[in-house]
This record gives sequence, C-alpha cells and structure tokens, in this order.
Amino acid sequence: MAQCSCQQRLSTGVEGVDDILGGGLIENRSYLVRGGPGTGKTTLGLHFLTAADQGEPVLFIGFQEPEAQVEANARAVGLDVTSINFLSLIPDEHFFTEQQGYDIFASADVEQEPLVEAIVQAVTEHAPKRVFVDSLTQLRFLSADAYQYRKQVMSFLRFLTKRGATVLFSSESSQDTPDDDLQFMADGVLNLDTGQAGPVVRVTKFRGSGFVHGRHHMRLSNTGLQVFPRLIPPLAKHCKEESTLWSSGSSRIDAILHGGFEAGTISMVTGPAGVGKSTLAAQFAAAAARRGGTSALFLFEEDVSIFLRRTQSLGLGLNQAVREGTVVIEPVEPMRYLADEFTSEALQQVTQRGVELVILDSVAGFGLTLGGEEVEERLHTFAKTLARLGVTVILINETQAVTGQEFQATEKGFSYLSDNLVFLRYIETAGEMKKALGVLKKRLSGFDTALHTYDIGEGGLIVHEPIEGLHSVLSGMPSQDLG
Repeated sequence: MAQCSCQQRLSTGVEGVDDILGGGLIENRSYLVRGGPGTGKTTLGLHFLTAADQGEPVLFIGFQEPEAQVEANARAVGLDVTSINFLSLIPDEHFFTEQQGYDIFASADVEQEPLVEAIVQAVTEHAPKRVFVDSLTQLRFLSADAYQYRKQVMSFLRFLTKRGATVLFSSESSQDTPDDDLQFMADGVLNLDTGQAGPVVRVTKFRGSGFVHGRHHMRLSNTGLQVFPRLIPPLAKHCKEESTLWSSGSSRIDAILHGGFEAGTISMVTGPAGVGKSTLAAQFAAAAARRGGTSALFLFEEDVSIFLRRTQSLGLGLNQAVREGTVVIEPVEPMRYLADEFTSEALQQVTQRGVELVILDSVAGFGLTLGGEEVEERLHTFAKTLARLGVTVILINETQAVTGQEFQATEKGFSYLSDNLVFLRYIETAGEMKKALGVLKKRLSGFDTALHTYDIGEGGLIVHEPIEGLHSVLSGMPSQDLG
C-alpha cells in the first residue's frame, strides 16, 4: 500500500525500524511489539519514548518492572529517561504484607478499579503524545473472561489515541495465553523473534502504509537496540556509462575478456583453494586504483596484513592504494557479524566513499554470517543491490573439487547470479599439475572461449597461450592429441 503524504510519522528511536516502516509509526495509532522474554520489547519501548522532541510529554505505563529497575536498565544501554513520566502499576511489597481489607487473591474487579483510576489520572495530568505500555498481557489476568478483556483493551487504546497519543504496547504470547486478539486490535505488529543466525525483527501488519517485508537481523548491545534492514534491490538500474570497462591490469586477461568487466555487472571468479582467485580479484582492484577508481575489498577469510604482504610480493601496489584511500580493505569476522549488519555496513561504505568496485572474498565466508540460513537469497539481494546502484561486483567462490571430477562452476547454484563467470582450475597433464583459466559466460560481450594455462608471479596471474591439443579438460579426464 502506498504511503500517504499527509501521514505524520513518529520515529521509533531506532533508525533501522524506521527504515523498515517507511519513516516510523503513523501518529495517533496503536502498535503491538511482541516476543519472548529478553527479546528487546522494553528496550524498543524506551527508544520510542526517548525519541520524542524536547518538551513533548511521554508516559511509560509498566505492569512488570519497578520504575527504578527500568531506569537502571535504560542507563545501561545509554538511554536518558529523565524526561519520561513513569506510571508503575506493579504491586509493591506492602501488597503482600498488608492485605488492605481483602484477600490477596481477590477478584479481578477489586484489582482493576484502582488501576484504571491511576491510568486516567496519569493521562489527564501529563497529556502524553507517546505512550508505551509494558505489557498488556498483564491486564488479561484481571479480566473476567476473554470477551471482557478485548473490550477493555480496545477501550483503553481508544482512550489513549483519542487524547492525541501514539501508543506502543508489548505482549508475551504463549500456547496458554496467545495474543491473536491483540494483533487484530493493533494498527501494526512488530515481532521480535530468534532466527537461525540470531535475533530478528519482522513486521506482519502496518495499516495505512507499506513496509519492508521479511526478517531483519537485530542486535541488543550496550548501546541499545540496533536493527539492520535487509536490502531490497532497486527496481531499475542506476544510470551509468555502460561502456566503462574495469581492466585486470593484464593485457592478456583483458584480451580474453574482450576488454574487462563492464561497469555495474556481477562477476564470479570460481575455483578450488590456492588457485589464485583472490589474486585475480586483487589485480582488478590495483588496476582500478591506477586509473583513480575506488574499490572496497571485504575479506572474510584472509587476514588483512597477510593479504597485503602477499599482494605486495606480487608487485600489485595495494599498500600504496590503501594509504591513498583508493582501495578500502575491510576484514569481516563472520561469526561476529549478522548478515544484514554486514550488508548495511557494506552499502554504507559504497555510498559514503563513492566506491565503484566491490570484491566479496568469499561467498563461503558470507554464508557463515547467516548461521545456517539460506545464502542464495541474501547473496542475490546484496549483489543485485550494488549492481543496480552502478557498482561493479566481483564474487570469489571456492569449489571443493580440485581435479578428477565433472566440472561445476559453483556447487551451490550461484552461477545464475553472475553476468561474467571466470573459472580457475587445476589440470594434470603428463604427470604435471598446472593451472588453467577459462571464461564460461559474459553477458554483454563476446570472450575468448579457449582455455589458457597460467602461473602466479610478478603482477599476479601470468597467462600463457591457449592450450592446444588437450581435450576433455572440464570433464576432469584430459587427453592429449596423438598426432
């Protein structure tokens, strides 16, 4: 649904959530945030209240934690709650020791009346523009039946929104106490879940506006709640000079590729370990730096110092390019990153530094950030987003087979994603192990279809003349012409 230009938005206080919602919550409506214990519901509520403009009255209605405990937890994540008005409705220690004229297990009606009076008084006194209720699940236990509970909640939410408040309220759903009724009553529903790779936020309802569907990784840390919206590739490609070619710096490799990789395309360099995939990608980055282009290399596997030492020994000159800022090398420890967190930071590098060439080394390392989730969709989204922004992308993919097996460009079915596919592999001939380079496809131009042997030395891959008289190399069983 298209977003209406007249809708006034309120920030949730979490930039990633605002991005998912198209700018924030719609004013004067009520929204449910649901999830299990410790998933960040209260933290999100505190972010929402502290995001208010200076002097804007806000109210925290708490049924679970004492005010002092909420304030201490907020300070621990760097949130200033001094401007928040707190209404704590949890029983204090005197409730147990002083039964105040009725049994401590008395009927819900006895309990409910003073709660309603306290809420009405607080709302009347503070006239809040933002209200967070933590949590409405507690009211269920004070209602005579489910019908009465639904009526009370609807009336409560209407009471707040009619007085100019935008309401965020939490719930805990379980098999015994489902919160389907609250989901129907809310104008929007944010789910805080635990995914295979870690915590995620998922929006399942948002009346009056579109939103970004799917599961978005999030992190709870000492700075509060961080949410990393999953990338959505633009529908149209960014206008860029299509004739621009990215050279490898090797005249022979460029000749095989009929000039190089076209700007805004996705290229895959694939092959087994140690065959020179990273070296070839580094050649493209070095050549780009020499012509003034800016590249970003994301290293998931190799230490930056080792990578620079190795490329320096080959005379690629990346150290100087790094000092000059034309090559940015970012180490990525996949077990410390969430996939959406990495893609958000990578996109930030591209937009802030004007990066034109991105090298992802490697696809397997990127897959580790997903913690078992399917890598195809996330890799597709990442590469397509960059390409449609006009960025040239090189993906490094490692295959397991070294020699002796039927040729596979990739073992995960990623080859469809590439506009250009260069494969490097080992071949055994006459008892000698050699390396061979070939091009499997190139969407925007022709290419040399011959296989070429190569060595790794000064300048990177040193490619030789086409292999002649050798057949069935890709089948893993090469044979030599007899005549």
